[in-house]
Amino acid sequence: MKHMIIVLLLAVHTWAVEPARAPQGAERAVVAAVIVAESGGHGRKGMSAVYEVVFERASRRRTSCYAEVIRAKQFSCLNKVKPAALVQRMSNHSEYKWVHDELLKWVPITSHTGTHPGARCTHYHTTKVSPYWAKNKKPAYTFGGHHWYNNVK
Repeated sequence: MKHMIIVLLLAVHTWAVEPARAPQGAERAVVAAVIVAESGGHGRKGMSAVYEVVFERASRRRTSCYAEVIRAKQFSCLNKVKPAALVQRMSNHSEYKWVHDELLKWVPITSHTGTHPGARCTHYHTTKVSPYWAKNKKPAYTFGGHHWYNNVK
């Protein structure tokens, strides 16, 4: 019985620790600000979907979430805006604390399990525009006024 308790305590401790790939410090603040700026008006589902896109891009390129959000011309909220200025502006959003403290604490499970229809999506755009990279591509799904794509090359 004593061994079972020790195993359970170790398991709980392992699950409670943030993964090494979770954004930390100032980088976490920038990733959170980008997620809120991109989808803060679409609720937690929309912000979670944007995080999945960021995480999937980082996984495929073997970079960090931070490296993906600051990559030039990837997220329009950072076009001609310094990351620190975006953090300052978005930190007042009602969902910023949730994104920063909770959402970014974990690897998005759905990107690995495929249980979410947007799993493994790498791109999205508003339904009001047609970007060059979406030409002849069928969205994986549409919600929140955006098309979401899986395999955009």
